[in-house]
Amino acid sequence: MSTDERVLQTTELPQRTGVEPPHSGRIPLRALRDKLVDLWLARELLRQLVGKELKVRYKNSALGFLWSLLTPALMTVVFTVIFQFVIRIAVDDFAAFFLSGYLVWQFFQNSVQGSVGAIVGNGSLIKKVYFPREVLPLSIVLSQVVHLLLALVAVSPYLIWARGWSILTHLPAILLGILLVTIFTAGVSMLLAGANVPFRDLQELIVVIFMVWFYATPIIYPVAMVTGSGNTAATVFGHVLNANPMTWFVKLFRESIYGTVVSNPACADVTTAVERCPRPFLTLAQSWPSPELLVGCTLAALAAFVVGYLAFHRFALNFAKEV
Repeated sequence: MSTDERVLQTTELPQRTGVEPPHSGRIPLRALRDKLVDLWLARELLRQLVGKELKVRYKNSALGFLWSLLTPALMTVVFTVIFQFVIRIAVDDFAAFFLSGYLVWQFFQNSVQGSVGAIVGNGSLIKKVYFPREVLPLSIVLSQVVHLLLALVAVSPYLIWARGWSILTHLPAILLGILLVTIFTAGVSMLLAGANVPFRDLQELIVVIFMVWFYATPIIYPVAMVTGSGNTAATVFGHVLNANPMTWFVKLFRESIYGTVVSNPACADVTTAVERCPRPFLTLAQSWPSPELLVGCTLAALAAFVVGYLAFHRFALNFAKEV
């Protein structure tokens, strides 16, 4: 018997007759309300699955939970060596700059990539008993929230040393950012977990998608490096960058943890040689996210969750047949 099956047997589930809810081409408002009620009633199952994810991920690992702390630290060392000493990106405290964006990206990537196969990988459970299917991808997302919080606590001494105690005054903005990016990630995870059932190639494509998405998000470079260059290609890429929702979430975290990177007005062109312009970028102190950024992140989070939730339940109508 698998760990998931033991969790289901020891948890009280919402009562339903049959394995699947009635099939329908659309989800009426009343049916949607019932599904949300079922999800609330299954909160204990969700909690048990989150606990299972946290235990199983590092089972038989010598370092266990320490890997959630070591991974961002090791990635920071690698990217700092490459982009501060080899391919120079001249921003202050590059390690802190990188961490302020990478931690939220790592949470998003690990959550979505882990959730893509959540339904296909639990096909035997889905055929045996009815339970709210969305708890499978949501349990992975929530377990990654725990890893994100642990990683933030682990690197906070370094961030405070590098960027000062003012980080603590912006803690409410950081926590709000975690809430919003979690809602956004849950929506994307449900959408892709559901879509992966009829379109199994998605599980293979997701690695490539996230590799492109990573470089299209300002994690290893500041937005000012793109928007301030002035050439046509950079202008087009700047529009893509600004339309990327993960850019908004990274900006929200970076402004609260690290500060804002802007072009140095003393340098007419950010491509000016380092010898002539040793500081092409300036770093402003940490600040509260602007109302426009908060509204944008909130709308992106809610839109992703609603679309992901509705799409997931459309795909769920055929889970029992297709898994």
